[in-house]
Amino acid sequence: MVQSLREMKVAKTKELLRNTLIDLIEEKGFDAISVRDITLKAGLNRGTFYLHYRDKHDLMEKNQNELLKGLHEKLKQLKPYEFDRYYSKDMMYPPILQLFYYLMENKRFIKIMISSNGDPAFPKKMKEYIKESFYEKLNIIKDQNIIDVPHEYTTAFISSAFFGLIEQWIEKDEQNTPEEMALMHMRMLNFMKQSIRQNLK
Repeated sequence: MVQSLREMKVAKTKELLRNTLIDLIEEKGFDAISVRDITLKAGLNRGTFYLHYRDKHDLMEKNQNELLKGLHEKLKQLKPYEFDRYYSKDMMYPPILQLFYYLMENKRFIKIMISSNGDPAFPKKMKEYIKESFYEKLNIIKDQNIIDVPHEYTTAFISSAFFGLIEQWIEKDEQNTPEEMALMHMRMLNFMKQSIRQNLK
């Protein structure tokens, strides 16, 4: 019970530091902030900060990695060969919906990381996570491809398009719901599939 309470306290402290980091990046950019700025705004002493992170770069990197690890877990649930089972019936694919819920929960952090004030390397890292996941999954069904395109190009195209969809959603001030995004994903895949079939006739 004591350990459980301690873990809750640690989690709460880390969440506070993450939110404070986001606030300060929005205010003046990452390069301009210091650990002192973070601890003052968070109402914590520096000793508490250094219990969890080496410096501001470590704070940002660990939060990025935690986000990307969660994203990877959601992407693992996607099974491209199941898309048609749902989309052909005009139904949302549940794992895609859960993925958009996860992204919505982390919208503020992602938005600041891909902004000009954030980390220039982060969009590429996020794209690579998506690309690796799609490469592995599409590799399973590559023999079923209906167009003669090398697998790595198909993966690059699909993952870039998916990241672009996420980026557009995250950056919008008036945000669509996860349900609306899952519906858009369904409609775009259906449109692409129909276009390919028409061009092959």
